[in-house]
Amino acid sequence: MDYNRKEEYVSCNIIEHGFDAQIESINLCCRISKESLGSKVIIFPDYKGEKINWDTFFRITNKLRNIQRQGDTVPQCKGCIYLKKQKWENENYINTININNWIKCNASCIYCDRKESLHKKEYKIYPVIKDLIKNNYLRTPADITIAGGEPTITSDFDKTLKLLIKNNISTVRVLTNAIKYNKYIEKGLKKGLVNILISTDSGSRETYKRIKLTDKHSVVWKNIKKYAKVQKEDSLVKTKYIIIPGINNSKKELSAFIEHNFDAGIKYTCIDLEISFFIRENQNLNVLKQIYDLFLYAKNLGNEKGIITDAFDRIQLIENKLKFSH
Repeated sequence: MDYNRKEEYVSCNIIEHGFDAQIESINLCCRISKESLGSKVIIFPDYKGEKINWDTFFRITNKLRNIQRQGDTVPQCKGCIYLKKQKWENENYINTININNWIKCNASCIYCDRKESLHKKEYKIYPVIKDLIKNNYLRTPADITIAGGEPTITSDFDKTLKLLIKNNISTVRVLTNAIKYNKYIEKGLKKGLVNILISTDSGSRETYKRIKLTDKHSVVWKNIKKYAKVQKEDSLVKTKYIIIPGINNSKKELSAFIEHNFDAGIKYTCIDLEISFFIRENQNLNVLKQIYDLFLYAKNLGNEKGIITDAFDRIQLIENKLKFSH
């Protein structure tokens, strides 16, 4: 096989060089970025932390890459907004990793659909990352996301993040609720190797408590401000607002959210939509237009404050749907 050859076809970086560690399986991808929320590509089912045979892993993923090379699409990937045509390297390595074991959390978000996983046994991801580095399969710059529940309270989060920072692996994205301040995240932000996304989903303490079922609103914004002060670049600390119709879908709440970002020194934020509502209403253009108008309202408020407000996964899908409806 000619590993230096590049070919142009439609694919995405996850199909080509991705790895997704889920609760009890190793998958290819975890994105929810299409209207048809089909089953995921599962590489190793019933995974409990065993040593991974990388030859087997790449043999499976090469079959998927060949589907894309031949001009077809992996069934579970059809309709995904991340598919794009470009030249892809014909080489076995990983540079896109998602760690989503969903085992522990210190909040109880009302929209979370993984609460049944909190009783399950946690496996260690540190040996997997260490083995990837040892075998030179982890290519930089990388796109590594550590998420699932609250990652900072899992047993080997600090050890794993410390390993990645020590090896100058960038970029590592941590999806955290910022209830607990983490010294390794701080170190990574200072070095420019780590970025974080913090979903607060509210502007007021009352709404925060209603959504998160914990009274940590002031603690979270205090920690966000601390993270923002130490970041090497002002794009490394971002916040997120998930619109939950009937709870936080008001201009007043979004306005307060933008104001908190301004006070904390945050320059980047993003808006998303709660997934079950999106699935239920994704054919209702009038409802989707109302949601999108809220996003535009927040975006305009952010612009006035010097804050860039982006559309996240499901808001992007709504944007595309509304464009094609005209």
